[in-house]
Amino acid sequence: MKPLETAISRAIEHLRKKGKLTGMRLSQSHQDNSGIDLSSSSEQEVARYVSGLVNVAYLHGVEPAKDSWHQINGLLRPIVNATVIELGKVLPYIPGIDKNHLYRAIGIRIGDNTTIAPRVQFDYFHPELIEIGNNCLVGDGAKFWTHNYGLKHFATGNIRVGRNVFIGSETVIGPATSIGDDAHVNFGAFLYGINVPAGAVVKGRPRSEYKR
Repeated sequence: MKPLETAISRAIEHLRKKGKLTGMRLSQSHQDNSGIDLSSSSEQEVARYVSGLVNVAYLHGVEPAKDSWHQINGLLRPIVNATVIELGKVLPYIPGIDKNHLYRAIGIRIGDNTTIAPRVQFDYFHPELIEIGNNCLVGDGAKFWTHNYGLKHFATGNIRVGRNVFIGSETVIGPATSIGDDAHVNFGAFLYGINVPAGAVVKGRPRSEYKR
């Protein structure tokens, strides 16, 4: 299974066991009338829909975040992920010690010769949806969020960073975002649900835009 397919299948199974699928829909859009009804569709129909997910998935009709985060994502896995991520955030550059091994242990795909600075925030729920290529530099305080909560929905999606990419400090990257090879993302940029072309330069605050 693809990582996104696995994540959503696991979430649906958690919700099914807790009897929380009533009135819930799964889609690839923020529109709550699209996709498939999870409460009235067979497991085979749901599995076929999930297998077709490409870059993002929305669960519509969820309970408030404080009540549903553990129903969707489980309880133990996010706690373990958070422990590893918080440890990585405070570790400085130590010669001979590659903290990327910690991140790989929770499913983040990080290439060779890639540097992750201190205070980098990875998603607690689905770090396995993050892929960072070879020879990248991720600046201090950058944030990678593979999930997003709305008032009545939970969305999760892939983040892919190509090779030889610079990501400036305090950059925020949201789900369904792809950054091409050799791109340069300046300090404080905000990227959500977009594809940054290879070789592009992304400006930071007050707004994010890119140029070749």
